[in-house]
Amino acid sequence: MPRAPVPLAVFCDFDGTFSVQDVGTTLAQRYAADRRPTQWARYERGEITPWGYNMEILDGLPVDAEVLEAFLHTVELDPGARELLAWCEVRGVSFRILSDGFDWNLDRLQQIHGVRFAYSANHLRIVSGRWQIRPGGPDPTCGCGTGTCKGAVLRAWRAREPGTHLVHIGNGRVSDTCGALAADTAFAKDSLAETLEKRGVPFIPFTTLLDVIPWLSRIREEPVGRPASGGAPRTG
Repeated sequence: MPRAPVPLAVFCDFDGTFSVQDVGTTLAQRYAADRRPTQWARYERGEITPWGYNMEILDGLPVDAEVLEAFLHTVELDPGARELLAWCEVRGVSFRILSDGFDWNLDRLQQIHGVRFAYSANHLRIVSGRWQIRPGGPDPTCGCGTGTCKGAVLRAWRAREPGTHLVHIGNGRVSDTCGALAADTAFAKDSLAETLEKRGVPFIPFTTLLDVIPWLSRIREEPVGRPASGGAPRTG
């Protein structure tokens, strides 16, 4: 008898992973360049959390809805973004964007690009031409210090669906590391790959989401066992 496919749940970072550009970083470089070096140094010294950094840089950012809308129309999706969504949809695989960015941007980018996905993210309002932000799902017990703790989302999913193989795809050390550590399989590039490599945490390297899809097919047929350490099945 053919073997039943392994149940998967795929969690994917947005900025720099599902999209080519990092929305928050690009806007901060344009509109808060004078404050970024000082606040980033504070973060690197451990004086503020990633969410504290966001509050210092992005809360009150002078970017009104019209300017933001024009910028969002320049944001491109990864070459494999649509294919990954379609692959998951056809096979009934759960897919969710996990972003330490903002709901406003994700809602508009779905409309602009004609795609649909579930997501977890922080919250953004624009009042009198300035940003007002609040966290979407922090987890003080995690230690990541982000507004939307990706590890917490995966841990909650695992508690509800213990037989599901959890996949995390990301590119950044600040917001993606805890998600990668909580996954059964982690796909990583850029600073996330460097961080996992330094920590000795197994991962699968990728360049675009097109690289991820064949691996998902393989995992669905026969997943590699999850190490006792809780890392992913293969080192990059």
